[in-house]
Amino acid sequence: MAAMRLSVALMLSILMFAEVLTAEADEESRSVGAALDGDDECAAGSECALNAIQLRGVQQAAVAAANATEEADGEVKIVDDLPEGWNATENTTEIPTLTSMDGAMQPMWDSYKNVDCRDNIDAKQCSLYKYCRGPRYCVMGGYMIVPGFYAAGMESINRGNAGSFDYLMYAAHGMCGGTSCVLITNPVGFRTQNELHIHFRHLDNDGPNLKHQLEDTLCGREGWHYFSKCGAAKARIYSSFPGVFSEVADAYAGNNLGSVGITVWETTACGAGYQTMVLVTSHCSIEHQISNR
Repeated sequence: MAAMRLSVALMLSILMFAEVLTAEADEESRSVGAALDGDDECAAGSECALNAIQLRGVQQAAVAAANATEEADGEVKIVDDLPEGWNATENTTEIPTLTSMDGAMQPMWDSYKNVDCRDNIDAKQCSLYKYCRGPRYCVMGGYMIVPGFYAAGMESINRGNAGSFDYLMYAAHGMCGGTSCVLITNPVGFRTQNELHIHFRHLDNDGPNLKHQLEDTLCGREGWHYFSKCGAAKARIYSSFPGVFSEVADAYAGNNLGSVGITVWETTACGAGYQTMVLVTSHCSIEHQISNR
């Protein structure tokens, strides 16, 4: 009888131990599943998921899941209605502007470049950062692409990291990619927001004329070429849409692009189908000269 009681007790102990193991396994499975659900690199299938576990470990994957964006249905956030006054400083006497002979904007209030939006999220010049944190990027106001992480502006981009910003220009091109469109970034001192943003606009004002000048300069030619716009500029034509920030960073010998403004144009005027022209200016903005909202 004693032997039987011992045997039963042993079996109960084994069953209880098994239950503990099963519960731990289930919890680990749920943690891994949640982690992989939050890992965009593992959306392709189980092979990717297995690699992710092997490379990061269950604990790292769980941390990644906990820090995942609140955008549950994807990586893009649409912000159609920005709060009233979000950009109220633009074109007001608070930010003095000058206009050069060719109509390009000259330096704005230089202190804008000194505000770190991570520490001043309620500042007027930090509105874009405030309303776009977490997703891969946001489409804001119906005419801007904004990254979901802090990047003050063009000064945040150099040869070493330019490739990680190229997807933003591809996104802008996807929003407005025809021959009547232009994509625009402004340099330090020529913006009212201290968060990198790419305008996608339709050509207006002097935009069509400048586009024709670029076509006359670039059609049938390779490499970068001198172009006169707010001083010395450079331009290049590509047979297809390039990694814009990477190309420009290479053209500037890897230095940060803080002083650089970029405009990107599509053309069919060169007899080779759709081609992309990139114009790079320095220490100025031509945004309002070539487009309207």
